[in-house]
Amino acid sequence: MNISSTTKRASSVLLIGLAAACQSTTMDSQPVATPAAVVRQPFSSPVTSGVSVAIERCDELILRIEELIVALDTGTLEGAWHAYAAARAPYEEIQVLAAAFPELDRAIDGRSSEFAAGEFDPEFRGFHRIEIFLFARKRTGAAMPYARQLLEDAGELREVLGERGRFSAPETFAGMQRRCMDVATRMVSSEEEMWSNQSLLVIHHAWIGCYEQYKYFAGAVRTEDALLAERIDRAYRKAIEAVAGEFSTGGVEGSPYTLIDMEERRQIADASLKLRGYLIQAGKALELKDD
Repeated sequence: MNISSTTKRASSVLLIGLAAACQSTTMDSQPVATPAAVVRQPFSSPVTSGVSVAIERCDELILRIEELIVALDTGTLEGAWHAYAAARAPYEEIQVLAAAFPELDRAIDGRSSEFAAGEFDPEFRGFHRIEIFLFARKRTGAAMPYARQLLEDAGELREVLGERGRFSAPETFAGMQRRCMDVATRMVSSEEEMWSNQSLLVIHHAWIGCYEQYKYFAGAVRTEDALLAERIDRAYRKAIEAVAGEFSTGGVEGSPYTLIDMEERRQIADASLKLRGYLIQAGKALELKDD
């Protein structure tokens, strides 16, 4: 009787153990959903690195806008011009990612032509509203409310850039290609900085912003096509060289764009189109497709 009870208890323990083992094996064989797995995207690390650079540039943007506000409040008109230019540069590098924050981009960098009532539209603010007051109307006091609003918008941008889910490798490459096309069409026509005459500044930093994003993908591109990777590097260098002579050492401001002759404008456009073409090839080499 005791032997029988012992045997039954042993059998029960064995069955429970087998059931638990089977359950454990089944659970272990299923993929475990983790936050990292949920947000994992192709080339997630290069995208994250690129966004981190944009965040650093946004911190500089905020600092430069603060300096612009001080210049408007206590400085000369010429000092405000220099402070305006210094603030433009970091945003032009960030703007390659602007598809992730279109409304903020319009608020920060929208031109009067994008608004129904032009420069008198109440929604028109940001850099180009300030540009008109400083360079076309020479009114620092009138520019001040828009500079303060720009600082608020830059602070909001800083928060948006921290939302990693907004960004992806396909859109980063699409952004680089759009910026290169912008240089070759809209920017080279001088539309971008018509009143400040600083379109070269914008062109220069648009290219820098593109390469700041691309460089984190460069190793993968080189693995797929070493010649293409070399062509991209060379095209970028040639683009920068096309305008380098128009900038003083260490200065952010370029030569007045009205002094740039048609031959040089053509060189700028061609350099940007060539870089864009290679970036399109790189996206295909990495098999990047829109989500």
